Amino acid sequence: MIIVLKANVSDEDIAVVEGKVTEFGYEPRVVQGVERTIIAAVGDEVTHKSLETLQNMPMIDRVVPIQKRYKLVSREFHRAPTSFNVGKNKIGDGNFMMIAGPCSVESREQLETVTKDIIASGVTVLRGGAYKPRTSPYDFQGLREEGLELLQEMKDTYGVSIVTEILGAPHVEKVAAVADVLQIGARNCQNYHLLEVVAGAGRTVLLKRGMSVTVQEWLSAAEYLLVHGCEDVILCERGIRTFEPATRSTLDLSAVAVAKKETHLPVIVDPSHAAGKADLVLPLSKAAIAVGADGLIVETHPNPSEASSDATQQIPSGSFDQFMSELQPFIDICFENRAK
Repeated sequence: MIIVLKANVSDEDIAVVEGKVTEFGYEPRVVQGVERTIIAAVGDEVTHKSLETLQNMPMIDRVVPIQKRYKLVSREFHRAPTSFNVGKNKIGDGNFMMIAGPCSVESREQLETVTKDIIASGVTVLRGGAYKPRTSPYDFQGLREEGLELLQEMKDTYGVSIVTEILGAPHVEKVAAVADVLQIGARNCQNYHLLEVVAGAGRTVLLKRGMSVTVQEWLSAAEYLLVHGCEDVILCERGIRTFEPATRSTLDLSAVAVAKKETHLPVIVDPSHAAGKADLVLPLSKAAIAVGADGLIVETHPNPSEASSDATQQIPSGSFDQFMSELQPFIDICFENRAK
């Protein structure tokens, strides 16, 4: 860290700050200018107590962190892109992954229809919510344990990999017994206790960005997962809350570009929740791939108008093969260019 002292401080003040820096476990190096003095604190900012707590000392103007707080997530720690398998599929480092399925698991017939339809389009990673976080307590909350049983049935019968959401720590063990990927939704992005518990489940974790969370906060949340032993983490941009009412959320594609620059972890995009409208999902998907996304998670339903949740944003599963056929050339071109 760099500590910038106020103008014309005394030698005694400088000595006091040097002592505090040493007390915190850093090596102070003083650089004296004509009017201002700067103290460089040499040491690991992640393992030592933060010197930002010194900000209120009367002789200090500001404290500037140099090292990123998300050490394990950053490219400073791991420069090469991380890749790993989810069932038969690989994600990261030039490997694209498509995840598709209904917002909510509603019935065996609904889930089986979707599963067959996405497999026919070449997709073998099925998403489906057994436990659903809803803004209103009166809305459909998911089939819960019955939903997990149906997801397991699809996995056993059709060989698909399962992505489903964790709502709370009590659900982790039973959900991890079924799912290949544990999804942390936007509402729980900064639920640090839940992140710690999920990290120990031995599964890949898909971490959605919170609707009002900065990129730094999102990556710091991912750091909780890596610090507690989960190495296979997928970051997911799903749109943020802004003043714009034309879409459900504002898809922040700049965050995808920044995250790809800052972290070695794969980054995917959820265009369905960002758009809130099925006809916008394809163009947003193309834009996400163009900006560097490693994959997509898209909602699809046999009869979207009858869906128990998110009806307006789900693509009819019967036409999902058409969606993929329009998207596939774009995937091929973009990923071919990345490989060059």
